[in-house]
Amino acid sequence: MPWPMVHFAVAAEINSHPSPSLMLGSLAPDSIHVRTNIRSEKAKTHLMAAEHEFPTDVDFQQVIESNRQRMQQDRQFAQYLCGYVAHIYTDREWTYQIYPPYEADPNGRSVYTHDVKKLEFRILREYVGAPAWLDQLITAKAYEFGGLTAQEVYKYRGEKLDFFINGDNEPVDDLHIVTMDSISSFIKKTALDLKTRFKEWHVYEHL
Repeated sequence: MPWPMVHFAVAAEINSHPSPSLMLGSLAPDSIHVRTNIRSEKAKTHLMAAEHEFPTDVDFQQVIESNRQRMQQDRQFAQYLCGYVAHIYTDREWTYQIYPPYEADPNGRSVYTHDVKKLEFRILREYVGAPAWLDQLITAKAYEFGGLTAQEVYKYRGEKLDFFINGDNEPVDDLHIVTMDSISSFIKKTALDLKTRFKEWHVYEHL
């Protein structure tokens, strides 16, 4: 799965002026890590029916429909939910489009960890407005959703922000398998697809 900066970059492509709620929602599903690293528990916060079974577009639409009244009543929650859905959608596409070469590599797990860490810092440096994305997280309101408490989301947010404070967290070597061009293309295409889905699901009337 991609690390936060990829999710933030997708959110910023969906909306050129992303709200704090959209940004925090795009981080939220992984907040399960402050409680546990058990995969079956992560599957629940990622709205999976079972491990390794990502939600379909129909499933995502049902999530929107089942929360439409709440979205109508709370615009910040509507943005948070869009970020939450965008995170899981991006995870799904990443798994099929970006991750396979790492599975084929004999040292795939360690190489993958290296690359996603490097991407965090390269996106932060190279994407216009990226430092402001982190600032927005600080002001955003979390919601109880997807089996997560607001406090778990706030705690995970703090851990991710702390990650960037220590420059030693950035690997010295550059990317090993992916390239910035391939990641940028992935981010743009994923965001464009999401914008199309959100329009079809009549999400924008609540934003």
